Amino acid sequence: DLGPMSRLGRRPEREKVSVNIMEDTPEALARHLLLLSIFLDTDLGPRERTEMFLEVYGNSHLRKQTAAYVESKVQTLVRFLTETLTGDMEKRLSELVDLSHLKSKQRDAIEKVFLSWSCEVETDLAGWREKRLRAYYEDRYDYRKNLFDWDYNMQFKDIASVIHKKLFMQWKEEGIAFEIRESKYPEPNRTLAAYAEGKEKGFAKLKRGYWGDIVQSPYWALGTQAEDESLFKIRSAQHVKTCQHVCEYNMYAMLHELSTGDRFEMPEEKEQSYGRSFWSGLSALEMVEEDEEDDLTKDRLDL
Repeated sequence: DLGPMSRLGRRPEREKVSVNIMEDTPEALARHLLLLSIFLDTDLGPRERTEMFLEVYGNSHLRKQTAAYVESKVQTLVRFLTETLTGDMEKRLSELVDLSHLKSKQRDAIEKVFLSWSCEVETDLAGWREKRLRAYYEDRYDYRKNLFDWDYNMQFKDIASVIHKKLFMQWKEEGIAFEIRESKYPEPNRTLAAYAEGKEKGFAKLKRGYWGDIVQSPYWALGTQAEDESLFKIRSAQHVKTCQHVCEYNMYAMLHELSTGDRFEMPEEKEQSYGRSFWSGLSALEMVEEDEEDDLTKDRLDL
């Protein structure tokens, strides 16, 4: 859990915290290691790290630069897995992650997963996700948007109204949970591809596809709770912020506290609501260097 790790400074004696992770599939363990390496990558600025983490974590497709970044991480993670600690990242991961309980066969399986993240590996994630949706909704598939709407209103709205309907519907249909300004997402998120056991012509067979979430959305883990209550302010019966704001705030707050040891404090609320991106609310602090060409007003989500 990245939260307790980033908040260790709040503990009086800074005692060690151990987190045990058990997964059935090598793909899940490989993703844990990748996301941790992104979180710890100080070569990226806090904004870029936050955006890239959320993109890899929750989007079925990635920007070209993100896909290239994931591919660049492959050899780093393979070296860490094989205990060839030649770089700073491998050494840092080795200080935090203990793989001694993994057998050689399990390590080999994880290494194969890392290598499958190459941009040269053919991955039809959009097609695989569509098949999952068709299998899930069966003959109701053509009316899926009505079913998405029903799911939101009956299962989400009253429990976590900060999850905006427009964002939820977009994720259900396209698999894009976190938009980075007006970016395009041409590359499949290969880290979401996995093998699952099934049957073909009566024989057991492992089949590669998309076996991830198509029901709940990635917003629950980071987008429904935060220490800053201003993120959940309601005005005219609508949330001023969305679950994407909350996710970005939580990620940035963890990075900030891990780096400085101090709890992150949001700037004072201005009269106008911020754009969709949480970063438009950080401009007054000048914590992140912004490109002059970035126009964050384009990120507004008209509620």
